Amino acid sequence: MSTESETKRAVRHLETTARMKELLPGFFARPTEKEERPVAWCMVGVPPELLKAFELEWEWPENFGTLCASKLIAPRFIEIAEREGYSADICSYVNNTLGYCRQFLEEDGSPDLGKVRGMRKPSFLLGSGVTCEPRYKWFQTVATRYFQVPIHSTDPLAPPWDQDTADPRIEEHYLEQLRRDLQGQVAFLEGQTGKKLDTERLKSIMKYSQEALWYWHQVLQLRKAVPSPMGSTDYFMAIIPQMYMLGEPEAVNFYRQMYDEVKERVEKRISVTDQEKYRLVWFGLPPWFNLGMFNYLESLGAVVVYESIYNMGDWVDLDLANPLEALVQRTWKKAVIANQRGAETRPETCELSAVGNFTGSNLLEELVEDFKLDGAVLHQTRSCRALSFGHI
Repeated sequence: MSTESETKRAVRHLETTARMKELLPGFFARPTEKEERPVAWCMVGVPPELLKAFELEWEWPENFGTLCASKLIAPRFIEIAEREGYSADICSYVNNTLGYCRQFLEEDGSPDLGKVRGMRKPSFLLGSGVTCEPRYKWFQTVATRYFQVPIHSTDPLAPPWDQDTADPRIEEHYLEQLRRDLQGQVAFLEGQTGKKLDTERLKSIMKYSQEALWYWHQVLQLRKAVPSPMGSTDYFMAIIPQMYMLGEPEAVNFYRQMYDEVKERVEKRISVTDQEKYRLVWFGLPPWFNLGMFNYLESLGAVVVYESIYNMGDWVDLDLANPLEALVQRTWKKAVIANQRGAETRPETCELSAVGNFTGSNLLEELVEDFKLDGAVLHQTRSCRALSFGHI
């Protein structure tokens, strides 16, 4: 039994996710060397649509961290960071980045990672305070100890669990904060790039975002079917366009093809396991170094049909006449939904709209009924208290 559960490469069940590199060349086939265009290092919580509107090259250290973990090279960078004096209890994404930065400087360029593509040197940093405290200091450290580059950090606050979001005074208070926050981000990007934001271009980009998110939401809804047509090994790959490629036609095409495939699997009752016995919800970060663990669960007849982390939640309709206001409304509407579903499970976290959709007791009741859940897996990550649900 123990031999079967050791680290194994994940097996995906969908043709769409198996063809990701082919379907998403804008993400997987980016240049390895810095081009003339500025390169922004970004955190999740920064709207990908803005990056495209300003025609920026980008790197996402959080995604790079998952890649390093999946290829079993993250310990190399984490150990470098620990030798620099950073605690092993700090977020592993942070330590992976800081260790990479140190080796980048020592080797005067991206270190040799074999088939893994390294990150290019940043021109500036776009941080975000969404979800946890280390994210504030993460990019500050990169900008002061490693690369002396400008930094801007966004902080999209949403109301805590005990606020009445139907009160127009509260709504306007938070909307104004969100507007000022986004305006500050735009002003920073205009200063760094030397050009004004083209709102008409942003509007067309947002149309692609809305379409991509609609198809992705439909895919997630199809997982209510019994037996489930899709498991976590496909889900944790399919989040890439949602998190890093919104506004790209490639994202629309990817999720449209995925929707067609999953819908067909539902109609033909094609499951991810020969005999589905248990339907599970997954809380917390996945074990990126061992996604094959989900296949092991499937071999026992247990299928994860809903993941709390990175879940887009409800699709929200937006008026794109003013694309910047649409970005504000997207954040606000998702925060309101989270608040109404019982955000008392995370009272310490006000920014409920970016990383995961699981926020409350009311939502849990919905999930148990709609997804016909039999149980839950609460994955504890020692270096991530904010997302270790059930352990705090």
